Amino acid sequence: MNLGKITLITPPDQLFNLTYSYLLVRPSTVVKEQFQTILSKSIEDINVFIFDEGETDIAWLLGTAQRVDCVIIDIDNCDNLIRSFISLILAQPNTSYITTDETTPYNLISKNRIYNLDQIAERFKDEEDDE
Repeated sequence: MNLGKITLITPPDQLFNLTYSYLLVRPSTVVKEQFQTILSKSIEDINVFIFDEGETDIAWLLGTAQRVDCVIIDIDNCDNLIRSFISLILAQPNTSYITTDETTPYNLISKNRIYNLDQIAERFKDEEDDE
């Protein structure tokens, strides 16, 4: 079995192809490790866009969030600038979010709350089984 090619893209770079793409927004170390485990089992090519700490290119973030197949946002790691755009990102049907915040009603915008990447791993497995 051959592992697929993983292409990592960060701002301001773009990549336009038909490869399945993920966007990780401010992922914690735990989320990165979980995602790495998922990728280590992939036999398909994958694009991974990362908007990490220190990034401020909101135009890149919003444009990429609309183009990729799956967005994973770790809300607890987002600064005030990104939090200004959280509702727009969460309104996308391809967005899943992680948070420990039980006060802010993010669930009114999106029902795609996840607690870890197990659900993403299951989706990932199902997509590979379909091919």
